[in-house]
Parts: sequence; C-alpha cells; structure tokens
Amino acid sequence: MTAGSPRSLVKAATIISAAAVLSRILGYVREMLLAARFGATYTSDAYLTAQDLPSALLLTVSAGLVMVFIPVYREVMQREGERAAGRLAVTVLNLTLLVALVLLVAGWVLAPWFVPRLVPHFPPHAHALAISLTRTMLPMLLFMGLAGVGPAVLNAHHRFTAPAFVGVVNNLPVVLVLLVVSQASQIHWVAWAVVVGTALGAVMLLPSLRGLGLRWRPFIDWRDPGLAKVGRLIVPVLATTGIIQVQDFFDRYLASGLAEGSISALNYAVRVNSLPYGVVGAAIATVLYPTLAAQAADRQADDLRGTLSRGLRMLSFVLLPMAVGLLLLREPIVKLMFERGAFDPHATRLTAYALLFYAPGILLFGWQDFLNRCFWALQDTRTPMWAAAALVVFGLVLKLALVQPLAHGGLALGQTLATLVSVGYLLWQLRKRLTSIGGRQILRSLAVNLVTSGAGGICGLATFGLLARLVPGDGLVEEVVRLFPALGVVVVVHVGLALLLGDREGAEVVSRVCRRLARGRA
Repeated sequence: MTAGSPRSLVKAATIISAAAVLSRILGYVREMLLAARFGATYTSDAYLTAQDLPSALLLTVSAGLVMVFIPVYREVMQREGERAAGRLAVTVLNLTLLVALVLLVAGWVLAPWFVPRLVPHFPPHAHALAISLTRTMLPMLLFMGLAGVGPAVLNAHHRFTAPAFVGVVNNLPVVLVLLVVSQASQIHWVAWAVVVGTALGAVMLLPSLRGLGLRWRPFIDWRDPGLAKVGRLIVPVLATTGIIQVQDFFDRYLASGLAEGSISALNYAVRVNSLPYGVVGAAIATVLYPTLAAQAADRQADDLRGTLSRGLRMLSFVLLPMAVGLLLLREPIVKLMFERGAFDPHATRLTAYALLFYAPGILLFGWQDFLNRCFWALQDTRTPMWAAAALVVFGLVLKLALVQPLAHGGLALGQTLATLVSVGYLLWQLRKRLTSIGGRQILRSLAVNLVTSGAGGICGLATFGLLARLVPGDGLVEEVVRLFPALGVVVVVHVGLALLLGDREGAEVVSRVCRRLARGRA
C-alpha cells in the first residue's frame, strides 16, 4: 500500500479522526472543568483574554509553517535529496526559535500596555489578572517552531500519527490541573499547565523526526535557497492567519463592554461549534493536502480539480447534518456539556444564544480551511491573504452593526456572514485559476445535503420533543437519553435520504465505514 494511495489515505484519515476525537474529548473535558470551576465570570474572561496573545502568535506561526513548508520541503527533497531537505528543516526551526525569543521578551514588556487596550471595559482587578496570566503563558512561543516544522516534515513523508496526537498531549496537563484546583486564585496553575502541555506536544514529535534521520544542530544556513522561498511564501500566510487573529481581538474588545461572561460564552460556543470540523472535517483536509501539493507540483490539473471537488463534497456530506443538529438542539447540547458547578443555566443560555449564529457557518468554516489549503498547495499564498483581509473587513463592519441589537450574538453572526464572503471569493479565484472546479457537481451535492440534513434535523427535533415528554427530569441520565437518540436520528435520516437520492459522497463514506467494520470483525 503506497503512500498517497486511496487505501493509505483512508487509513491516515482514520488515524487522524481517532486522534481528533480523543483530543476533542479531552478538550471538552478541559472546557467542562474550566466552566465548572470558574463559570462565565471575570476570572474566566481574564484567562481567555490572556491566552489570546501567546496562542495567536503560536497558531499563526506554527500553522503557517505547516502549510508553507510541506510543498517547499517536498520540492527540495525531490530535487536535492533528503539530506538537503533536512538541513532546510533545521535552519527554519532554529530561525523560528530566535524569532520566538524576541517575541517572548517583547510580549512580556508590552503586556501591561496591550491587555488594557484589548479589553478596555474590564474592571481593574480583571486587567491585573489578565496581564499576569499573559506573562505566564508567553513561554509557549518557544515551541512554535517545532510545532510547525515537525508536523510539516512528518506529513510530507505521509506520517500522520505523531502530529495527530499532539492535541491530546497538549490537553492532558490542563485537564489534570483542573481536576485539583478549587479556587479562582488558582487560575495561574491552569496557565502554567497550558505551557507544559504545549511543550510536551512539541517534544513528542522528536522521536518520529529522529526516525526520519533529522538531527538538530545549532546553525542557520542563510544562503539556503529553500529558506528564501519559505520566507517569500510564509509572509502572506502569516499575514493571512494574523489578520484572522485580529478579529478574535476585536471580539474580545467589543465583548468586554457587554454583560459579564460574554467573552466566556463566545469561547464555549466556538469550542462546541468547532467540534464537527475538528473531529471529521479536519481529517479530510489534512489527508488531502499532501495529495493536493503533489498534484500541483506535478502539474496534474485534472487530478487537482477532482481532489478539490471531492473534498468540498465530502465536507458538505459530513458537516451539514452536524450543523443542523447543533443549531436545532443547541441548548440541550450546551446544558449537557457544561451546566455544572459555576456554569449555571444563565451561562447555558448565553452560550446557546451565540451558537444560534455560529452553527449555520460550520460548513463555511470547513470549506474556508480546505480552500486555503488548495491555494497553499499551488504555492499561492497571496489569494488566501486577500480572502482573510475581506473576512476581517466585512467582519468588523458587520459586528459593529450587529453588536448593539444582538449583543454577543451579533459578533457570532458577523463572523458567519463574513466567512460566507471569504469562501465566495476563494471559490471565484480558484475557478479563474483552474478554469473549472466541478461547480455543478458541488452545487448538486450541496443541495442534496441541505435537503437531507434539514429532514434529519426536523426528525431529530421531533424525537427530542417526544423523549422530553416520555423521559422528564434534569439528571445527567435523562439528558443523555433525550439528546443522543435525537442526534442519532439526524444522522440516520440524513444518510438514508442521501443514499436514496444517489449522493456519491454518502455512498462512498458508508461503503468505507462498512468495509472497515467488516475487517474489524474478521
């Protein structure tokens, strides 16, 4: 079974999905414990605000390196061999470490100036706590090079297992600490656990990298032409991801002037909303990206169009029923996931209200990520940058217009509508670039999945209403008995109708799942 073959891609997607499920479960436990310990209060608002600067920098640089480095690394490896590609990887890693040191010092010095401007409406004690927590979490930046270069190198060799489990390791220390803290004053322990988790997640990649023959050495080869190419390509990518992070800062700014807990409610809503793509959609995009990069490098235009169209249709089939289920059953979902301890019914309503406006955009968020990867595979990093700029500009205008009538729900709706604009721009540019992207197939698949998901959602909501009458009560068991069958009905009706209507992606997914189950029993 060769790397990049259909069977190997299915196997890789399965591994990534399994790791994503485990990571999301731990992430959910982390958020549940955070909600139970600190609720939707200024303490949790300060903690989430403090995460913004180091997390934004870490995600911007590491994600940028993953996307840019894979095509360049593969090109150098094919042209000059693995030794030259390894030297380039070490050079980029060391240069990123130097940049991280500079950013760490600058962030420490500027935190007292930056934080109050990010959340100007916080009371003084929340400002002081957010500044202190920001400084605590800044050492995360030291690991952003390894977190970016490591997965890129391993994915380029079609080794997906170790990078897939980084998120699991990231979450473990935070979960363990949240299990023992009991007072708001112990929020600093949680911040230190975030740093430890980031470090462990990066370090766990080292054995796999050594298995490829990669060895760290203290040098930077400034004359390496691959470094210059990475530099040229990564600037627009950093601008793209950095621009997107700006909207998170803007959300914090506007939400700090709303009711206490609004920042936390938006955070919990985003966490719930990101589950469908993070568990299933990201696996599809991650596995297809090296294939897209190889097809682009070999100028296989027809194959590239096919992979692009197939990826968009697969995402539609997988994500739309999840979006409908989350939209219609948002309050019982939030209640089951978070309502305990300091997270009271009011916090549930705040979070569910934000989900009302986030959930319709689940497919858009998935398509946006996948389309960006298509451009990066083509070594076009400027188009995603302009799409991100459009996303932020439209987002800022829409959020300013909607925050007063809809409160924090306006911030969520503005994000969803702005993402629609960004996705439309990316599709338009790809169609110009490739002359065709199989638009009719994509639209037909989208229409079919909208109908089947809508029908599934209606049946699921009716099921929940029936079970609510048959199984009353507010206990955990009663909530599970009402919610899980309803969500199952959404999926079963969607899949069944999709098969009846001849949806290719539905048939392919069901066929592969059945084959894997059959092999598991054999």
